[in-house]
Amino acid sequence: MCGELLKMLTGVDMVHVPYRGAAPAVLDLIAGHVHVVFDNLPGSIEYIHAGKLRALAVTTTTRADTLPDVPTLAEAVPGYEASAWFGMGVTKGTPPDIVDKLNAAVNAALIDPKISAKLAELGGTPLKTTPAEFTKHVSDETEKWAKVVKFAGVKGE
Repeated sequence: MCGELLKMLTGVDMVHVPYRGAAPAVLDLIAGHVHVVFDNLPGSIEYIHAGKLRALAVTTTTRADTLPDVPTLAEAVPGYEASAWFGMGVTKGTPPDIVDKLNAAVNAALIDPKISAKLAELGGTPLKTTPAEFTKHVSDETEKWAKVVKFAGVKGE
């Protein structure tokens, strides 16, 4: 989808090569079987640091602390942003006090020095949010990527 977003914003023509996961795609990139892969930093960072891969850009809006010399794609393509994110959800109707307790526990874990250090090492950025902020983020991301899915003509199998 990151490549489709780039195609949508620039008109560049790339052929999507489907893989069963990032690991085989990265290995084919290292072997020279494909020319570019959009991967999350945790899956590629060790290859980048070892000199086996060259990072052309990061897809986040800011440069990665672990790769400060690698530009953002948005520096060349204004408006480009694609970030992998993870969150926790609960069943609709979960009592607000339970949601608040879970949110507080997750946010506390994200500022734990050991956890935040490991996330940073892998190229991640912990983001403390409220349930309302996370709900809005999910909604905004759904709307954004729906446009890319429509542009690309992606169909469910």
